[in-house]
Amino acid sequence: MKANRVQLIGYVGKDLATTVTRKGSKRVCIRMATHYKQKNATGEPLYHTVWHDVVAWDQKAEHAERNFIKGSKILVEGVIDYRTYPDKSGHTRYITEIRADSLMNLDR
Repeated sequence: MKANRVQLIGYVGKDLATTVTRKGSKRVCIRMATHYKQKNATGEPLYHTVWHDVVAWDQKAEHAERNFIKGSKILVEGVIDYRTYPDKSGHTRYITEIRADSLMNLDR
């Protein structure tokens, strides 16, 4: 049983950022927005947007490059990764990313 699983349906918020590592692995970063609705104190609906950083590697990265553009409605399944690193001034920086296991374009 895999306990660290996430499934998101939302929209690509900006152009994909592609990099290739020194060892030749392709990495695509996808900035993704999801939305949910709540009601305020008077009962009126409020829509909240949550931004996610999704990372796809190798074949999944190539799939994302071929099928996603800014505004695409997508489904992402994967795991949540937490990382830390020290910045130039020595402060610890925290990163939360979704490592994609499965990607699907819902526009088609």
